[in-house]
Amino acid sequence: MRVYAEYIPNDNIRRKTLLQFGESIDLIGSAVLTNPGSAYPISNIIDDNIIINFYNNIHKENIEYSKSWYLFNNDPTMDQLEKVFNGWYINVNHKITKLNGIIQLFNCFYFMNPNRKNAMMQFSNKSKFVFNESHYFLDKPVYFGWGDLDSNLELKNIAKNIFMKYNCNYTPIYNNDFYKNSFYHPGYINRAYKTNENLKKHLKDFIKS
Repeated sequence: MRVYAEYIPNDNIRRKTLLQFGESIDLIGSAVLTNPGSAYPISNIIDDNIIINFYNNIHKENIEYSKSWYLFNNDPTMDQLEKVFNGWYINVNHKITKLNGIIQLFNCFYFMNPNRKNAMMQFSNKSKFVFNESHYFLDKPVYFGWGDLDSNLELKNIAKNIFMKYNCNYTPIYNNDFYKNSFYHPGYINRAYKTNENLKKHLKDFIKS
């Protein structure tokens, strides 16, 4: 996995994030979680052809090199997200489907902090940095994994707004009624996949999307 991200150091903001597997720039799908966690920037991107080609060819945007793009390390949540998409959690002996392409990783808001509680406290002061990229989903599966947001109404409304703009026909595991869905965070999946039968079914149906 190679991780590319649009990063604003002064505000500690990680916005668009691309997880690339293999050499392809084809869009595998997307994921939307709560906020960026422990991944950190390694260096500025010297060769930006992957980013330019991805946005020009997949999203038909005429972008040029931007100094705001960085190479990042991959954190545990990104590793868990890879396992959601390649079937690691649901297959006997963890046989996987080899991924070749890009998973777009978005968040409800973009303030970087591995402590979700602290991130939510800081979120209220950085609320302009919220998700507004629904047009990047295209016709591919999206994994919504923001977990339980009942403790933060503002954040829950952002998640609901994101969900309502998505065509669930592209990911049939989701009911059009926001409140009839489970939005398992990858961290929870990593802890509970062996014992939670509803979760196993959820993951199996997602792979079929």
